[in-house]
Amino acid sequence: MLEVLSNPGRFFEEKIKEEIDFKPPYAVIGAVTLLTLINAFILMRELMENMFSDAPNIAQLIVITLGLIGTMASVTVAWLLISGLFYVISWPLAGQGKFARVLEYVAYGFLPFIFSSAISMVLLISMCLFSDFSMNDPLAIEKAMLKSPYMILSNAVSIIFVLWAANIWVFAMIHSRGLAVKNALITVGLPLIVYLIYLFYTLYQAISPF
Repeated sequence: MLEVLSNPGRFFEEKIKEEIDFKPPYAVIGAVTLLTLINAFILMRELMENMFSDAPNIAQLIVITLGLIGTMASVTVAWLLISGLFYVISWPLAGQGKFARVLEYVAYGFLPFIFSSAISMVLLISMCLFSDFSMNDPLAIEKAMLKSPYMILSNAVSIIFVLWAANIWVFAMIHSRGLAVKNALITVGLPLIVYLIYLFYTLYQAISPF
């Protein structure tokens, strides 16, 4: 399975000969979900300690639990949404093939996010250990976190790994929908450009002195 990280074209070329198998995709999505949950817990715990330290413990627990439930669902929703977008966009570009195959292949594109989530976890822990967020103003705490060097580096790392995932998804669409390279680039590139604009805007806000 790790071959998809270095040679996605060959990986999917061999994979297309096999029956659809969701066990590896579930494992990938599960791993990304787990790491995302850990990152969310670290961040929310830090926020609770600084922004809502006076709130009852049960209230903090409820907020954290609801936040983690939403985070857990977000990875699966992202998987389904990205697969759906690629399937729909590829339709007028002579795309053929089952949605189940697209869903299977898109999951492999989440593999780079295992590494980026692990790096982000280290950066978040470092931010919590070496940064002081003991402020009374919630907006000031939020701004301080966004402009933290650790958070800026985490955002920059995310952009790199999104591009890595996009490379995998291009080959995934070539083989799952029978697309030409140009059409696969269009299929993946259209939603990717929108997301990259958001990521660069977030990064710009973080490094902006205002």
